[in-house]
Amino acid sequence: MMIASIATSTYSLSKCKSVLSLFLLAALIAAPALAQTQLGTLFGTVTDTSGAVVPGAEVSVENVSTGLKRDWRTDKTAEYQLVGLPTGRYTLRVQKEGFQTEVREGIALSPGAVIGINLSLVVGKLSVHATVEAAIPSVDTTTTTVEGMIAERSLTALPLNGRDLFKAAILVPGVAPTPSSAPSLLSNGKAGQVSVNGMRPSWTNVLIDGMDVNDPVFGYSPAGASGLFLGLDDFVEVRVSSQTFGSEYGTKSGGVVEAITKSGSNQFHGSLFELHRDAALEARNYFDLSSRPIPPFVRNQFGASVGGPLARDHTFFFASYEGFREVRATTAIATVADALAHQGFLPAANDPSACTSASPSGCVSVATDPRVQPFLALLPASNCADNGDGLEI
Repeated sequence: MMIASIATSTYSLSKCKSVLSLFLLAALIAAPALAQTQLGTLFGTVTDTSGAVVPGAEVSVENVSTGLKRDWRTDKTAEYQLVGLPTGRYTLRVQKEGFQTEVREGIALSPGAVIGINLSLVVGKLSVHATVEAAIPSVDTTTTTVEGMIAERSLTALPLNGRDLFKAAILVPGVAPTPSSAPSLLSNGKAGQVSVNGMRPSWTNVLIDGMDVNDPVFGYSPAGASGLFLGLDDFVEVRVSSQTFGSEYGTKSGGVVEAITKSGSNQFHGSLFELHRDAALEARNYFDLSSRPIPPFVRNQFGASVGGPLARDHTFFFASYEGFREVRATTAIATVADALAHQGFLPAANDPSACTSASPSGCVSVATDPRVQPFLALLPASNCADNGDGLEI
């Protein structure tokens, strides 16, 4: 056999997301029909300090970044329910004539969250505001779904190998990588990159903003030419639902990996990054020859993003770009004919050790067809041990 290093180059671009809804009428029309799996809900009951219900109270919620507003008037049971709220931070306001205005700030709403906030009004003038920093429970008691969430800071700051979406997903308990799963035509041999609670990788449902992004042929997890799913800078968070998730997800029973993309806001924000990795910090592969340098490996990932308002409180944009450049050499093992075999000498079956270059008389002489000689000459000489059968590593 022969050990050699084979160099390959990979170039991949992440999705370039550019939502310019001011100029895309279709996007404006479709905006109210966002996937329900990523929209949150606020609900609760409005009472006075004695515990009596307060019907007819005006409840409103406002997204502090985009100005999005929702309004509700409590019924005779004094309950309110504000649905269809995108991810973000909100301020909740309740008012009714004869009571002080109650304001809850800092409500962080994650995708698909259902949060209950009961409000108590104090008798007084409507112009008097009682502002309270919202205390949201860390455990969702409204559903039985078992899930984990990776926030934006973790996506961008943690040293995730390759900045891959599925390297982030395995941070959630119960999620394990499956790099040896079956190949897929559309995912560069990296199909089904995670298994949730031991389920088949093909049973993992992958969504972006509630939309199915699985391989349409085999249903496996998506990936690019690099074998990775790039674009972590595009996501505000990644959520993994592992058990008893809602029927609205459908199609898969193993688990749900859902990424939520960023959007613009009333302030301009952006990012710029470059990550470099090379063989200087790589460990030697088991099959790498100790007499030779570690095979070359250079990876560069770089990108930028920007978002902001087109029309304040109404229309926003967010665009991002990520480039991936990699040059990698991998060690390959090949079996080649030894020097004696090139000359027509092979070991005897009863005593193969007697056939050596120093004593070719112990070999069996075979006639080599002249037409084969040019092909034998193409094989490189061995650089490893002799197998004793006319072949060498």
